[in-house]
Amino acid sequence: MARWIGVVGLALLLGANGAAFACQGRDTAILDEDFKNPDIGWGKPDTIAAYTQGGLVLRPPVNGSAWRWNRNFAMARADLCVEAINPAPLPTLANEDTVGDVGLWFWGKDAQNFFTATISLDGTASVDRLVNGIWQAVVAPVASPAVRTASGAINEVEIVANGNSATFFVNGSKIADFHGQAPPGGGAPGIFAESGPAITTWVFPRARLY
Repeated sequence: MARWIGVVGLALLLGANGAAFACQGRDTAILDEDFKNPDIGWGKPDTIAAYTQGGLVLRPPVNGSAWRWNRNFAMARADLCVEAINPAPLPTLANEDTVGDVGLWFWGKDAQNFFTATISLDGTASVDRLVNGIWQAVVAPVASPAVRTASGAINEVEIVANGNSATFFVNGSKIADFHGQAPPGGGAPGIFAESGPAITTWVFPRARLY
């Protein structure tokens, strides 16, 4: 799975309003966001992030990544669930090298130390960790039929965290259990996206935190 160190730090949290896919959370969401009138915790729009009637739009730089989180919430014991729309039209060869990966940003300490749980349009899912600017695989890319690869399809990426343990789901299907090193309080939840050799526009219509 391709990873790029030229990250662009943006602040980002999760939650959302709209119909559920298959989030594990069954109680009332702490945050349920559709980004039409976003909570101020997401920060102001800029050249990378925009709030639209269709959801949060992230446009990471070429061969780079972008994210947003909300420091008003924490991932100590939480269920973070976000919907992402596949770009359309897709390149002829749709994979992580052409459009980048997309998913969640969590257990973050700062812009050089955090975890991501992402899917790739080659049909794989993975968990990675950035440590002092160097990527490390936590859950190596695994092929899953749960990943929707079609142009315009919506994928729901989810992390259920409890202390230093977490479970990764895609569209309600379990991908893996894993352990990591959460910062004090669990750190803020966030949304993460990448671009490949050309800028990829990712749209997130809904995010929820339980």
